[in-house]
Amino acid sequence: MEVSELLLRTDVPVISADHGGTVTAINDSFREAYGWTAENLVGKHVTTIIPSRFHDAHHTGFARFLTTGKPTILEQPIELFIVTSDGREVQAEHFIVASESDDRWIFAAMIRPLA
Repeated sequence: MEVSELLLRTDVPVISADHGGTVTAINDSFREAYGWTAENLVGKHVTTIIPSRFHDAHHTGFARFLTTGKPTILEQPIELFIVTSDGREVQAEHFIVASESDDRWIFAAMIRPLA
């Protein structure tokens, strides 16, 4: 699945980020599921929605991918946590995709709540 395809989904929560990890868009399903609005999240680093105890692992994996171009978690469902707009952590299934555009990676994730 391509980033552009995922961004068109309206039936599941979707978020996108650029090569630096800055959130570029969320859809209405993401807002409904996790309480974030585009005004609150777009332009912030994606770690805003990642529990702090996972920040180091995220930065390590993200840097490794940008350096090698070899994915370890892309395009497969993984269970992780997400931080809601009110600070709660909820378990969710993440499905992350990446595409290269103008020699830079862009990312999108479908993040379905599990609870």
